[in-house]
Amino acid sequence: MDYDKLTVLLRKKNIAVVPKESMRVRGYDVDTYRMLAKQTESIDYDCDFRDGVCRGLTMGGNGCCFACAGAFGYWHKEGRIDADTLEKIAGFYDARTGFFRKDAGCVIPRELRSPTCLYIFCSDEKMSGEEKALLMQIQYGAYWNR
Repeated sequence: MDYDKLTVLLRKKNIAVVPKESMRVRGYDVDTYRMLAKQTESIDYDCDFRDGVCRGLTMGGNGCCFACAGAFGYWHKEGRIDADTLEKIAGFYDARTGFFRKDAGCVIPRELRSPTCLYIFCSDEKMSGEEKALLMQIQYGAYWNR
């Protein structure tokens, strides 16, 4: 979707678009958050998209890809998104499915995903203790202590 159309849509969803310099994601500046988020690329979330549907949906209706379009990739939970991130993910957004694609899940790079999209998972059986701690750090933010 076009960046300008997307900013109008986000205004309707009460998601503010702010300059990157003033953005905080769970207490982190954008670059620090992106560094943490990028580290999740190696984590095995044990995701399964049987028949093009997130298996997490069958585990209580709150799978990671539930309502992606309406929640704008769960950035609505943060209440804001920085203009730089928005510009980078705008082309991936689909009004019907958000960033979710059948049999693939989220199509945007991990470092640009919302915290919710990084710490919700189907199973942590394949995760190391360090990986679980990273997800806790992302979920609870800069003020979380191990």
